[in-house]
Amino acid sequence: MTVRWMPVLFIVATSLCGWGQSQPKQRFALTVQQIAQTLSEKGIQTSDQQVTMLAKVVATERNPALDVLSVELLDDRSAGQVAEGRFRVKMACHLSGRCLPFYAVVKWPVAEAGHEGNSSTAARLPGNLALKQNDAFTIRSGARATLVMDDERAHIKVAVVSLENGMAGQKIRVASPNHKQVYVAEVVSANLLRRSF
Repeated sequence: MTVRWMPVLFIVATSLCGWGQSQPKQRFALTVQQIAQTLSEKGIQTSDQQVTMLAKVVATERNPALDVLSVELLDDRSAGQVAEGRFRVKMACHLSGRCLPFYAVVKWPVAEAGHEGNSSTAARLPGNLALKQNDAFTIRSGARATLVMDDERAHIKVAVVSLENGMAGQKIRVASPNHKQVYVAEVVSANLLRRSF
């Protein structure tokens, strides 16, 4: 009797192995249109043709809110020698965990440096983006701060170092001063972060 049921039990056992396994999460590729739209919303008029993605970037949602983290001029010539400059723009999803930080190359007309010969990167950025980006972050990468961890029974304060730039309300990664412990915490102010455990 048991020998007759062995093939049936084998089929049932192998079909049950797939149950309980989670389906892979759907990923959505970010497009140059999304990058251009984000830059335009930040006050820098940008068309899709001006943006080049350096790699395929995916997010866990279709249209995530994006932040501009930094802008750097790639051309090493002075502003007077080029009419259009290539800029490396570092971006990330506003909510951490939606996508990894990534780079895009954007071509913008280089503003005239002026008669005084001012050729700083801030003077050449379209729409004075350098000033906007410096003001946007509540805490900077490398800044020292205090992490407060709370639950119903304990209140712990830990000295940490920020591993990334962040704005108030955003969750970022921070580490202990010796970088042996890494935490994800919400930015409260320039020197205070909070999380529960």
